[in-house]
Amino acid sequence: MASGRVRGPTPRWGLAVGGAALFLLLLPAAAAQGCSQNTNRTCEECLKNVSCLWCNTDKACLDYPVTKILPPSSLCKLSSARWGVCWGLFREENPYARFENN
Repeated sequence: MASGRVRGPTPRWGLAVGGAALFLLLLPAAAAQGCSQNTNRTCEECLKNVSCLWCNTDKACLDYPVTKILPPSSLCKLSSARWGVCWGLFREENPYARFENN
């Protein structure tokens, strides 16, 4: 026989679902702010929005071209482009585009 207690999600599971829902609600708001508002600021400010690309050459914060794996040189020279983190560097003279941490 079943006990009189109603079964439901555990508090931890409920917290995880609530956190995920909050994240999904805030994600469009962060993307809607646009990347260009962080141009002429800092790389760190630009990359707080995960859909942005920082170009060191002209201190521009740009929308990352999601249809490309690497940003095209017409947008920003690869050695000046930063996405995800500000400290990485691609060496273009290397035919394998080795990633260096500097």
